[in-house]
Amino acid sequence: MAQRGRKPGTSSAVTATVPTAATHRTKRRCRNIPPTSSAVPVRESPSPPATPSSDYGLSSVCDEDLESVAPLSSDTDAGSAADAETDSSRDSGIDLHGECEGERDTPPASEADAILKRIAYHQKQGPAKPRHSDKTKELWKAESEFWESYCLVLQKETGLSPEDQLHRCDPAVFKAYLEWRKKHARIKKESAIDAYWKRISMYYDHVVGHAMANKVLKDVRRWIPELGLDRSKKEKLAMYVQDLFAILHALWVDDKKPLHGFIRVQISALLLLSAATATRPGALVESASNKGSNKALCFKDVSLMKVPSLTDPNRSVLVANVNLVHVKNKERDGTSKKFTFHLEGLPAYCIVSHLLAISFRQDAFHDGFSTVQQIFDLKIPAQREVLRIRWKEDLLDKPFFCNVQSTVEGGRALLPMAFPYWKYREIFVRLGRVAGFEENVELYQLRRASGDRINEALPSTSRNQTMGHSSETYERYYTPTHIARDFQSIYFGTPSQEDLIRSVARMGLSRDRRAPVELDDKQQEEVRNHPLLAELREERDVYKHKLYSQGFRPLVQGQGTSLYADYESTVRRIGSTTEKLRRERLKEAIQTFHDSIDAIEIEKQLSGKPATEILTLSTPEFELRERATVANMLSKPFKDDRARVRHIHTLTRLCRLQETPRPKARKRKLDCVEDPVSSSKADGDFTNPTGLKIRFERCEPTASKDEGDADAPSHLYPMIPPHPVCLLCIGQGSYEWRMRPIPRKDVLKKHIKVHFKDPQYQGEFECRHPSCSEKLDGMGHFMRHALDVHGVCH
Repeated sequence: MAQRGRKPGTSSAVTATVPTAATHRTKRRCRNIPPTSSAVPVRESPSPPATPSSDYGLSSVCDEDLESVAPLSSDTDAGSAADAETDSSRDSGIDLHGECEGERDTPPASEADAILKRIAYHQKQGPAKPRHSDKTKELWKAESEFWESYCLVLQKETGLSPEDQLHRCDPAVFKAYLEWRKKHARIKKESAIDAYWKRISMYYDHVVGHAMANKVLKDVRRWIPELGLDRSKKEKLAMYVQDLFAILHALWVDDKKPLHGFIRVQISALLLLSAATATRPGALVESASNKGSNKALCFKDVSLMKVPSLTDPNRSVLVANVNLVHVKNKERDGTSKKFTFHLEGLPAYCIVSHLLAISFRQDAFHDGFSTVQQIFDLKIPAQREVLRIRWKEDLLDKPFFCNVQSTVEGGRALLPMAFPYWKYREIFVRLGRVAGFEENVELYQLRRASGDRINEALPSTSRNQTMGHSSETYERYYTPTHIARDFQSIYFGTPSQEDLIRSVARMGLSRDRRAPVELDDKQQEEVRNHPLLAELREERDVYKHKLYSQGFRPLVQGQGTSLYADYESTVRRIGSTTEKLRRERLKEAIQTFHDSIDAIEIEKQLSGKPATEILTLSTPEFELRERATVANMLSKPFKDDRARVRHIHTLTRLCRLQETPRPKARKRKLDCVEDPVSSSKADGDFTNPTGLKIRFERCEPTASKDEGDADAPSHLYPMIPPHPVCLLCIGQGSYEWRMRPIPRKDVLKKHIKVHFKDPQYQGEFECRHPSCSEKLDGMGHFMRHALDVHGVCH
């Protein structure tokens, strides 16, 4: 018996008895095997004695090993097959020698039983489920509810449950379902029914345990066009920088809807970040699929720092890093993306300035900077190349862009709550109408245009990383429909006019700021008198009279009854139908304007009138001086850092101001005067770069008692008002808003109840009248005080 000693790289010695002839033959066949750093010994069974057949079998194994190892011998950097096997066994914690010993000996019963139990468990579990995202699961679960409703209709006749129908996998049943789906829903596009069919196939996979048969999928997909739905595709528009500036101009100059200043600054910053990073809105704000989760860009994802200037080593510049964490499919394979932004020369496009203003508004700095100038004056230590500006620890996980709640007293910043996607989109769409775009604007148009510019400037790998898509997906969904290239020059070889072609390809080419933004009185009357609304109002009145006849006065006492539920459902249908009709009527009015404006322009010019006299714009008017200052600087390059600091300071002040809401019942009369700064100019006008005169509205300061309201003239705010007013609104807003009459007691009482939902009125508070400082506690105490002291009855 020959005993082999332990070789390097082996875990134990192996003893083997092999016949001499067989051993020599084996060595002869295996002589060309290259030496390895860590050889795996060949194990031969000591019994039974070797036979010719076993001998040939052994030699055959050596031949196969030789063929598999030989190609590796030419690669000096790669280890041999024996190395790989030994390393993998060592890394995985599996003892190959123990396994070979187990081949000779029966494994312990306990281990075999454990393995058999695991096999039975996996057999019971069945095929692994697809790893769908939470949003995808929500979609097919919602579709499963429609499927169950459809199957319950059939169950009385067929006796088959929804699950049984899925297991049968009858294409005819699925086709009838899609017909039923079309009948009971407002489905107009074939792409929508395709999506519903895809969700049903996912639901099938979840219930049955395996994917639907390919022949069934193909059969239904080939049949779907027979439904006769619209197969046209929406034009893929892109919003390039010129159109983005039109949106920003609408936000700061043209928009007449009162907004909190914090909303305007945040919307401006969000638009710039969306355009520069080509990111989805859900990476910056709380998406609709994550509603209530507060998942959005946080302070820990934004960092400000001073770095040395590349042009002047003695100076430092401010930059910002933004790390987008909440990317699509983050749980599966999504990776975060980090971007760096520098100070921009144009105020409209300076992302860092907006980030600084928002940070000061939220008092987010760890070092407690009191002015913007202090940050710009910071120097980098000689031994360092960066000076990072830290946030407060308690704000690191808080959203950077926070929501602003609308109250009867104006907007209120909800610092712990993320800015919602629906509000971002709603304001963006409205700004598109204000800017006069003919087509409806969408946030993805920014992403598409940014992706197009990135595609031109960077290689496809960087584009795919930024967009978070493969090349195939980008080319299919993000390539604009209008190919902005001079094909005429390409073919004929004439001088290229690429810039002209690009300007024509802009989606804002046909925009007109004179287009209607909202419905006029006549159009609103048409909506109110629509036959569909009249029918719904009659239905609502029937339910209301039935509730009254049963003694439910007021109607809220009927809560919990089926009659009241029907009444509430009808009220909701009236609201949704009214909103739908308004949208359709406004869309029709906008389209009518754009269809006729060219003919109007041509007709007037042919009649001898110059183009400048046709449909001129009204002069913009601002309530807040800070907004007017930002609007004036929108396209003026910064002269120096002092001008930039003043701009950031103005943005910060604007973040704390609220534009006065205007009553819907009647329009305010504006008492407008010119800006005192402009009065020093020779022409007396305050002209912004767009050529429009900016005028300011004179209104009472919206200050608190501590800021001087107590010194308000008594003749403006008499202790007993000449007519019923809201004694809580009297503490804020313009003078006309403070003293607006509310003659009906029931309306005034409802208005007061809304006020008292505010947390500041839950405890003790002072009377808001400028000439009264009595302490009040609760709504009852307030109403008694209003009647006894101010003569206002609720």
